[in-house]
Amino acid sequence: MRMRVLLTVLMVTVVTAMMRAQDFASRYMSENAGDTTLVCISVSPRMMEEILEKGIQEKDTIGITEIISKLKSMQIVYAEKRGKGYFEKAEEMAERNSARFRKLASYDKEKDHCRIFVREQEEQIVELVLLKQEGRRFTVINFTGNMDRGFIEELKHTMILKPMKGEES
Repeated sequence: MRMRVLLTVLMVTVVTAMMRAQDFASRYMSENAGDTTLVCISVSPRMMEEILEKGIQEKDTIGITEIISKLKSMQIVYAEKRGKGYFEKAEEMAERNSARFRKLASYDKEKDHCRIFVREQEEQIVELVLLKQEGRRFTVINFTGNMDRGFIEELKHTMILKPMKGEES
C-alpha cells in the first residue's frame, strides 16, 4: 500500500514538473487538445541553424539573423476562424499564470488585438509570447531562448508593425 502511495506522489510530481517545463504554445495546445481548428508549427534549433547556414545573413537587411541566433525554439499556433475566442482564452491563460508571465506590451484597435508576455529568469528573458488577433484570425508566436531588451526592440521593429501601448522601459 505504501508503495502505491509513493508511486502516486511521484507520478503527480513528475506530471507537475512536466507541465511547468512546457512552453506557452505547448500548454495552450494541451488545453485545447482535440480542437482541429488550431494548427501548431514547431521550428527546431536545427531548422534555425539551417536558415542561418543558407546564407540569410547576406540578404538580411532587417535583423532577422540576430533574432534567430538568440532563439532555442519557436512555435506558431494559429487558427483562421474564431480568433476572438482563441485570443481571449490565450490571454486568460497567460494572466492566470502571472507568476510565470509578465505582460510587456499590448495594443487594441477595432478587431485587432496584440499582447506580448515574457517569462524571465535572473533578468534574462527566456520565453516571449506574442498573442495576436486580426479579425477572425488568431496567432500565437512563442519564442524560447536567451533574449534581452535589445532583442525585444529588434523583434518589434521586424515583426510587429503596429504601435505598442503600455511598454515598460
